[in-house]
Amino acid sequence: MPGLAFAERTHPGLKRPKNEDALGHLLTPWGGVFVVADGMGGHRTGEVAARLAVETILGHFQEAEPSPKALLEAFERANARIHQEAQRPENRGMGTTATCLLLDLPYALVAHVGDSRAYLLRGGELTLLTEDHSWVAERVRQGLLSPEEARTHRWRNVITNALGSFPQARVDLLGLKLFPGDTFLLCTDGLSGVLEDRTLKEVLKNFPPEEAARRLVELANEWGGPDNISAIVVRVPEELPQSTRPYALPLEAAQGAPVRLKLGEEPEELPTQVLEPKRPGLGWRDVLLILLWIVVVAYILLGYFRP
Repeated sequence: MPGLAFAERTHPGLKRPKNEDALGHLLTPWGGVFVVADGMGGHRTGEVAARLAVETILGHFQEAEPSPKALLEAFERANARIHQEAQRPENRGMGTTATCLLLDLPYALVAHVGDSRAYLLRGGELTLLTEDHSWVAERVRQGLLSPEEARTHRWRNVITNALGSFPQARVDLLGLKLFPGDTFLLCTDGLSGVLEDRTLKEVLKNFPPEEAARRLVELANEWGGPDNISAIVVRVPEELPQSTRPYALPLEAAQGAPVRLKLGEEPEELPTQVLEPKRPGLGWRDVLLILLWIVVVAYILLGYFRP
């Protein structure tokens, strides 16, 4: 893809004997697919789970056309494959995080499970696109922990959602329209858990992808390198195609704002829509209570106006 620049780096860190992260990419005529994964379950099984996730997701798009539905199917295939492997006694506890950027120029789709992250640098501002599926992150969203407390909490590495842990995957989907020069960072928590967002922003702003990826990994190691470190930096072209896609994105996403997506329940429906709170309808009990209230009020009024 002309004008598309990217780089990927991974390192075991300074405290781990083995690298259980995996990353990879697939360039396509419509853009590309980029994946990072952070395995868990032991030195051998974690490495295998992460590798299976990256291989399966990338392999799915060697034939599939890009869409939110295809991205979800790729994650479901990876989940099924890892969950099957995890049924073996020697692989108990196997699982992995996975974060994937699908560039379908001029659009981007992001799928996410676990606490590996996706960031977007646009106009000099850095935005975290994903929400960590972790115990501490959920407590931060509930207001029970501050971000500073979460960063050093003893349970900061407890993951609440991972590929392979359950028969069915729970995947977050995002969509947005790209702006020229948008820069994405995909990384495992060995990077995001060590470096502050302002450091990530400065590196991404001031260096091209190859240099940015190298510097980020080096900085994480300079700050102790307590975990495996993986990073993919992707910068989209300055000139983007102005084409449309057969799948539908919400208006906000089509205008450039990141929007969480969900698939329609019926295959023939448009595959994406804005996540909104459901408005409960009136059940028969509600109708009965309203009628009873009307009868009571009418009886009171009748007694009041009766001579």
